[in-house]
Amino acid sequence: MNDQEILRLLPMAAAAVASDAGADSYLARLGGYDEHDQAQVDRCLTAFLTGLIRATWERGWAPTDVVQHGRRQLESSVEPLLLAVIASEHRSYQDSTIDPRWQDQLAELDLARPFAELDLTSWAKTQRIGRYLALHNALALGGFLQTLPGLARLFPLPGTAPRPAGSSAGHHDTAATQKMLARIRALLAKAEGTDFPDEAEALSGKAQELMAKFSLDQALVDADPELDLPDDSGARRIWVETPYVSAKAQLVGAVASANRCRTVSMDQLAVVTIVGAELDLQLTELLSTSLLVQANRAMLAAGKHFGRRGESRTRSFRQSFLMAYAQRIGERLQATTEATQAAVPEADAGRLLPVLSKREEQVDALFVKLFPATVTRRTRVSNGAGWAAGRTAADQAQLDTRRPVSR
Repeated sequence: MNDQEILRLLPMAAAAVASDAGADSYLARLGGYDEHDQAQVDRCLTAFLTGLIRATWERGWAPTDVVQHGRRQLESSVEPLLLAVIASEHRSYQDSTIDPRWQDQLAELDLARPFAELDLTSWAKTQRIGRYLALHNALALGGFLQTLPGLARLFPLPGTAPRPAGSSAGHHDTAATQKMLARIRALLAKAEGTDFPDEAEALSGKAQELMAKFSLDQALVDADPELDLPDDSGARRIWVETPYVSAKAQLVGAVASANRCRTVSMDQLAVVTIVGAELDLQLTELLSTSLLVQANRAMLAAGKHFGRRGESRTRSFRQSFLMAYAQRIGERLQATTEATQAAVPEADAGRLLPVLSKREEQVDALFVKLFPATVTRRTRVSNGAGWAAGRTAADQAQLDTRRPVSR
């Protein structure tokens, strides 16, 4: 038999396993090939899966996207195989042809050179699983990859020349930036780790104050008339936990708006895309991720104090709570940002505003390029108690600090 027979079978077998429709029949057919020549089946599966991964990149996905979505759709035993396939597919690319932000995602997934070529038999041994389960996992992964929809492409494809250094993502990647990001991460880690809501909210408020102040400080650096303002606008995705995706997306949107970014959410995938200047993207991602954790904790805590018949554990209560929390947090974050900008000395304000205006134009242009057709959607509030509880929880946050921007 030749490879083409097996390669023709694999897409159908993968679809059957993914939908659980006739999976046993297809697995039996693949098993017949496997009994005849296991090495050949391994070779065909490697070609099949690495080809699907490349097609996934071409549809706009990036490594973190695939892994995050896979964790929601696949059995946990499939993730190691997904990572092995990603690594195998990257063997053909030179580092110089991979965008630094793409490389950052690989590093976050603990994928580094030398990338190993996928060998299903060897992989199964390292995972200590039998041959049948290895084949099943491979087909389940194939079925998952085959059905991924298209996304807006945020980075150049691996294997193509990245953008020139200094023209985009790395513009503010300085020691000072990394030091500030470390301070903000430390504050947010404390906020997530404390059992005292007031302390968590105060720490988050301090983080937003530092974020707003640092962003304006960097904008003043860019206001130097001898320097051209580069277009460092970009985009990132945040994969939120289900349920209550639309309400959580509103919270991310509130943080993004307060930090001069724009968002688009895809509820069916539970993902929010943030578009903004690179520094503002980093800051928005940090605070959004932390506040999602804190909002969930506040929601569960509020459930212990409202209603005697379990009303606070209903979907309508929790959805309304999170929506109210998002709105109120957004109001307070925006107030902090505006107060910080208002505190800029008059001599600096005249230089600052043109930079902020130019950045806004750049972000808007990228947003329209990535999402030429978006729809504004309203979410209905159906539980007054949940709304009131969410506003109360958000009102406790100490986000209205006043500190002048240093020169």
